Amino acid sequence: MTIKTSEAQHLSSTDFAYQSIQGLILSGKFIAGQRLIYANLEKMLGVSKTPIISALSRLERKGLVSYIKNRGYYVSDTHIKNPEQVAHSENQPTQGAPNGGAISLPLSNDPFAPTSLNSVVYRKIKKLIRTLKVAPGQKLVYSDLEKKFGVSKTPIINALSKLESEGYVYIKKNVGCYVKESQPDEINEVMEARTCLEVSNVDFVMQHLTQADLIHLETLQKRYRAHQTAIFDRTKLIANASFHLHLAQMGRNRFMVRYIRNLYEWLEFRVRLDVLPKERIIKSEDEHDQMIEALHRRDADLLKSLLKKHLTATTQYHVVGRSAG
Repeated sequence: MTIKTSEAQHLSSTDFAYQSIQGLILSGKFIAGQRLIYANLEKMLGVSKTPIISALSRLERKGLVSYIKNRGYYVSDTHIKNPEQVAHSENQPTQGAPNGGAISLPLSNDPFAPTSLNSVVYRKIKKLIRTLKVAPGQKLVYSDLEKKFGVSKTPIINALSKLESEGYVYIKKNVGCYVKESQPDEINEVMEARTCLEVSNVDFVMQHLTQADLIHLETLQKRYRAHQTAIFDRTKLIANASFHLHLAQMGRNRFMVRYIRNLYEWLEFRVRLDVLPKERIIKSEDEHDQMIEALHRRDADLLKSLLKKHLTATTQYHVVGRSAG
């Protein structure tokens, strides 16, 4: 069953494909990192491959998708826009080539642009670490990574250097690269930084708050409550992170979102999940509800106070738990 409607009669096939795919991305139907397969889009939208390619090319220029050579298009996770920003930028004139020819886009000088090999390898190694496919303290052997990803040594070295700067690995000269083991003081500092950023982001949230934002946040809270568990397991962890990251995204400041997301990713495999008592889990659910109520009231000071108290309350358990472990 296709999603094509009578609206397409008033649009070119490319415009229809562009607006449809853009809507699916902005609504969260297509998630960051998801590959966009031509055949699936053709079937879903009821149009041929040519307008889909044209639409994806336009979406790439807007930063909503990324193209990786010989792999295809993926939903971008490095550029966050709200629908109003996208609509505004789409109405701005675009500089074209002489004689109406194709637009020539300059190549990025950023070695970690979303479409670069460095970036692809970086994300793959980071995923191995975050999903505990490689354990803290484990040595990362260059030749094994080259074979696993089918790349040369250079992008492996570049990716590991970036991961070292982010605190995921450490490199011993003439010895090798190892997945970093975290210390309680590091976890405490990261959690303090997370609290500072999330509380500071409240002002942005209040400036851009929409009813749609609140509805989605309430949906995420229902999922968080629905998973009843005696311990704070991985499913509960992900549901909690989804709530907080959406709250961050409501501020429409992509740099704040990026930093907050990075902190959650860093903490994801470093905190012990078994240290939160059942009563603290229940309390955290209630605190989420209180934060939503503060949003409905547009009370920034109350939300900041609730958020700071909420985040600080869990920090002590994770830091003490890591020390005990």
